[in-house]
Amino acid sequence: MKNLFYIYSSLLLLIFYGCCPDCDSNCQGNTTFDTLFNCIVYGKSTNKTIIGHCLECPYSEIGSVLIAQNGDTIRTEGTINSGGGIKIQLIKKGKDSTDYPIHREYFLHLVDFNGIERDVDTIQFDFTLIKSNICLQYDFKNFRCFYNDSLYFTSYPWNSGKVRFYK
Repeated sequence: MKNLFYIYSSLLLLIFYGCCPDCDSNCQGNTTFDTLFNCIVYGKSTNKTIIGHCLECPYSEIGSVLIAQNGDTIRTEGTINSGGGIKIQLIKKGKDSTDYPIHREYFLHLVDFNGIERDVDTIQFDFTLIKSNICLQYDFKNFRCFYNDSLYFTSYPWNSGKVRFYK
C-alpha cells in the first residue's frame, strides 16, 4: 500500500509540474507592463541626490513634477519619492504594440522648497518592444535612454536597481 501511495504521488507531481513552462522566478507574477523604470538624479559635484527630503537637496520632491510629452502631469503616488527616486512606467498596456519603434519623453520640472521652478530636465527613451520566449514577457530592442540630450545607456537595466543620472 505504501508503494502504491509513493507511485501515485510521483505521478501527480509529474503531471502538475512536468507541463509547466520554463520560467525563472523573476518573471512569475510580474509582467512587462508592471515593471517600472527607476532612476535618481545626482549632482555631479556632490554625488548626492538633488531631489528629496534632505538638508542638502536643492529641489523638493513635493513641488517637483514629471510631465509626459503630451503634457500630462504624472501624479502616480511615489513617482518622485522623498529619497529622490523617480519611477516611470515605460510600457502602456493597450496602447503600445510590439515590433514598432516607441518614443517616450518626460520633462522633470525641478521646484525648490519655496515653490519656485528652477530648471526643467528631459528624460527620453527610444526602443522597440518585442516578444520574449520566457513567461510570455516582452523585451526591449534598440533601447536608448537620453538625459538632457546626452545618450546615457543603450540597454535596458532590468536588474540594476535605480539608474543614476548626473546633473
